[in-house]
Amino acid sequence: DYAAIGAARQAAWALGVSQGTLDPRTPPAWQGAVAQVLEAGEELAVGQAVRQQYVSVREQTHPGAFHP
Repeated sequence: DYAAIGAARQAAWALGVSQGTLDPRTPPAWQGAVAQVLEAGEELAVGQAVRQQYVSVREQTHPGAFHP
């Protein structure tokens, strides 16, 4: 994710410089990502069921590939 954010920032900077709206010596201000903490609630059982189904399909598709 950080590489993608960096690439997007660099692309925005290059575009701004080419359009004459940004200084090539100063990177543009870039707002950091907004963080959100999600707590397990009523959806916990549903999430566990989905995860178990994922693990089952993964094991059928790639047997033993994800065991240490």
